[in-house]
Amino acid sequence: MKKQLSTARMAGLCLGEFARAVLGGLIVTYTLKFFNVTPSSGLPLLLPAGMMGLLRGAGVVFDAVTDPWVASMSDRSASPKGRRIPFMRWAAVPYAVTCLMIFFPPGGSVSVGNVVWVAVMLLAYYLASTLYCVPYMALQQEIVTDTRRRVFFYTLNSLMFVLGSAVIYVLPVMVSAFRGAGMEAVWAWRASLAAFAVIGAVCAVVPSFLIDEREYVAGKSCYMPLLQSLKTTLAYRNFAVMTIGYLIMQAGFAFFNGALLFYVDTLLGLNESFATIVLAISIVVGICTYPLVNKLVRRVGKKPLLLAACVAYVFIYLGIWFHAPIARAISTETIAPGFLASLAGEDAMTGDVVAAILIGVCVAFPIACTNILPPSAFADMAQYDRIRTGEDRAGMFVAARQFVTKLSQAGVTAIVSYTMYLGSTDSYPTAGGVRMTALIAAVCLACAIGVYAFYNDKEVVAFIDDWNAKQKQEKV
Repeated sequence: MKKQLSTARMAGLCLGEFARAVLGGLIVTYTLKFFNVTPSSGLPLLLPAGMMGLLRGAGVVFDAVTDPWVASMSDRSASPKGRRIPFMRWAAVPYAVTCLMIFFPPGGSVSVGNVVWVAVMLLAYYLASTLYCVPYMALQQEIVTDTRRRVFFYTLNSLMFVLGSAVIYVLPVMVSAFRGAGMEAVWAWRASLAAFAVIGAVCAVVPSFLIDEREYVAGKSCYMPLLQSLKTTLAYRNFAVMTIGYLIMQAGFAFFNGALLFYVDTLLGLNESFATIVLAISIVVGICTYPLVNKLVRRVGKKPLLLAACVAYVFIYLGIWFHAPIARAISTETIAPGFLASLAGEDAMTGDVVAAILIGVCVAFPIACTNILPPSAFADMAQYDRIRTGEDRAGMFVAARQFVTKLSQAGVTAIVSYTMYLGSTDSYPTAGGVRMTALIAAVCLACAIGVYAFYNDKEVVAFIDDWNAKQKQEKV
């Protein structure tokens, strides 16, 4: 019988998720901010307006195509050190280095050379990301086999991801500090980005040496051809339903995450560093709801909570769309001088500050649900398939989900960038364009609700629990 992963080793394994959040967050959040400049940023224009979104979209297509290939290699691996860990060890450092190099194009202004540099570095980053993340996520699915303990594991995993996602919002504060010390804006950004890339590299390396995969996973090489494995995975009805719902949900998140900093500074007129306060609030409140999520999952299952979270997102995004009347209804007074005013801006309106804080409070519980529940549900389905068919294809389950969702995100990423420029006459994002991203996000989440309604969570969990119970009886 294989060892059961201790809570301490669970936390250590989840450091890879912290790395994934940090490095992925630098790409998702700051490539648009770094290359789609605003007058107050002090940054030089290095790429043509909107080009970064297009390049990221192309990169995500490349990423999606390589996922099944890496998954197949990992599933088929016969390495004596395991099917997942060797990939993680070799890819961890390149994962961080290529992420950082995206922000170092050679020219100081718009040029073909800069476009080529960013395109090449993005492709290298997405390849390194796939080589690390697909085996890592497959290992997560395999290493915990009890459905209740799996929810706890993905709670820790979510905690690490949320903390990593929150930490990167300290970056504008670091940039301000460096600029205050006299550093040029572009190098203040690069120094801050380098610090986070180092953190990401360390956190990616640690799990690959902390876990001896052979002691915890009874996996065996799966020699099913790549296309056959991908087709078989996507043909599983429950998996297809969850994947389509997840695809639409992630499309909505892409609009929201890509434009969050712009909600704070362009729509609400606050300092961009105030986004750190918004994220800090969502993290603190969200972490406080984690025990509640675990308790509710045991009582009602994953599906009802996932649907409730999506409903909450719809109302939050609509609230951003209607931010102006909501902020005016709260207050039209200028915020009183003090610490909060120094963060938000001396001329900030009280209603705008409160509206920003409300975003942080309201997204906390939905974020907790959507960070914990879908990964846990996908892991359940991978185990269900392994028990039912005898084929251990955890890597392909990860890749099939990533393949579909990333293809969607490829188009969405490009659209987000161009949406923010609707009506622009000066190569800067417009309030109307930024506002439109919230409305599109709300529509996406509303569609996700309709898809998730068809997922049969109880059938999958009951099947696994029955099998685990029989295994325990046989060992007794």
